[in-house]
Amino acid sequence: MWDDASAMGRLTRWLLLLMTLLLIGTGVAWLYNSNHFPVKQVTVSGKLKYVNGKELQAVAQKYMRGNIFRADVNGARGALQQMPWIDSALVRRRLPDTVEIILEERVPVAKWRAGGLVDSKGNVFQAEVEAKLPVFEGQPGTGKDMVRHYGEFTAVLKPVGLGIRELIYTPRSAWKVVLDNGVTVRLGRENETKRLQQFAEIWPGLLAKNKDRLAYVDMRYKDGFAVRYSKLLDEPAE
Repeated sequence: MWDDASAMGRLTRWLLLLMTLLLIGTGVAWLYNSNHFPVKQVTVSGKLKYVNGKELQAVAQKYMRGNIFRADVNGARGALQQMPWIDSALVRRRLPDTVEIILEERVPVAKWRAGGLVDSKGNVFQAEVEAKLPVFEGQPGTGKDMVRHYGEFTAVLKPVGLGIRELIYTPRSAWKVVLDNGVTVRLGRENETKRLQQFAEIWPGLLAKNKDRLAYVDMRYKDGFAVRYSKLLDEPAE
């Protein structure tokens, strides 16, 4: 074997590779356990309105100990995504001494009647907000569809000066809208956006003058609509 130049060459190459790996491993271990390269700053970016700054600081202090190589970026990311207002979190090292945190905050769209809030992606999460928001009532898992309908319905009602106080999606898959003036519009289980458009067309001429007396408007009829008054009219109804 010792006279076999080819075999000696292969052995030499394997020994060199082994030594190189040992040196690299030793270097990595030294860097990981060294007191050099301490984390000097943690930067946080993102449009943040509701996230608690003290909670962010607590996460940073817990997971960013030691040097830059020992910083637990995965643990920090997991902890951040457990915070109610955080939609997504990215945590990464920036050598030589910085950990960068990039956050995307949830945008609240409505209050969920059963408790919590609904974000712009239709997710229900447990948090509170002082802002005045519409109320959604629906079945579990319907948040995304309700957010989409809320956007469509709002666009239909805005030109006639109406807004949405409550959006209801019943267990029978029927839609109801409670307007900001207290009037309920029943839209049923199909063609709900088209029916609301028809309501918006008739509102200024036929219904607006009696808005203080209206209990609900039922748009589920093929060729018309029905109304119910909460107060008696002083004149014949149209």
